[in-house]
Amino acid sequence: MFDTALRDWRNRRDMSQMALALAAEVSPRHLSFLETARARPSAAMVLRLAEALGLPLRERNALLVAAGFAPQFGDSDWLSPSMAELRRAALLLLGAHMPYPAIVLDGAFWILEANAPALALIGASETTPRQYNLADLVCQPGPTRESILNWPEVAGYLVHRLREAVRRHGPSSEPAKVLARVLRQEDAAALVHAHESQRHLALLPLEFRIEGAVTRWFTTVTSFGGPQDALAEEITIEQFHPAG
Repeated sequence: MFDTALRDWRNRRDMSQMALALAAEVSPRHLSFLETARARPSAAMVLRLAEALGLPLRERNALLVAAGFAPQFGDSDWLSPSMAELRRAALLLLGAHMPYPAIVLDGAFWILEANAPALALIGASETTPRQYNLADLVCQPGPTRESILNWPEVAGYLVHRLREAVRRHGPSSEPAKVLARVLRQEDAAALVHAHESQRHLALLPLEFRIEGAVTRWFTTVTSFGGPQDALAEEITIEQFHPAG
């Protein structure tokens, strides 16, 4: 129901009715009526409130559906024709970044594409979209985790990023499911604040040992501008750069 969803999102954003009403330029009385189902919103009002709440496009669609309207933003599959230009651009970036690793991730850290050096880091010869999840590879027991020398800090930072994704997308989102898996690990409790010990650094390095060779990296993150599709908004391209 729209009234319940609106109230839940306002509480998650730690906003009072007055604060949300001011941000959305709506009267507090009308907002109160919307939250108690004494008034029905227009589609424009739903989008205005979603904007004020800072909801991602996927959650804006869900709020529209809860209010009885059709979604207004796309929600494409990575391999769909509508994503062809984005895939082409992403693959160009991955190829241009050779011989260094680069990966394409969705909002829940599923790997959509990876160049050959990135595949070597995760111990795979090839990958298909959503075959591997970066958070699972890093946090669950296995060769990827074992190859990371500063694992507590790297995994802790990844947990931090997952928590931020859950804050943005909500407790029933795909990032929330991934975070729940990660936190089921025996040593997960120590990861929540592990990255805080590295706050004196300009960037958190990633240190790998693969076949006896130690390498250090930092990453840059690229996203697409002006997205009108939920997946396009969530995609990040992570490029690894050698660190001294």
